[in-house]
Amino acid sequence: MSASSEPAETDPLANATVAFGLSLAITSVASALLVIAKEKGPPAVMAAMKSATGHHWATHSLVALVLFLALGFLLMRSNGGRGVRLGPGSLVKTLVLGVIIGAALIGGFYLFVG
Repeated sequence: MSASSEPAETDPLANATVAFGLSLAITSVASALLVIAKEKGPPAVMAAMKSATGHHWATHSLVALVLFLALGFLLMRSNGGRGVRLGPGSLVKTLVLGVIIGAALIGGFYLFVG
């Protein structure tokens, strides 16, 4: 059987693709939680974020970027340097789920709590 006729789920993905895809899903949820923490947490959280970079959204973006990069590189090095193994379908499902959860957290927060 040729590689093109195999199911997509068995096609191997590059280590970096999986690592940074998973990092994106995790960072999406973490970013949503950070929105909630700075909006409903103690005022000191928002004040600290404002003082760190001059604006809380700049700090939020920096935290998200650092988390995304750190998780991506850590996941690439996991499993003895082979990284996490996922097929394309599983990675897409994980990415979509992470983004949906992040969006639902933010939307639900502002709709029902904020």
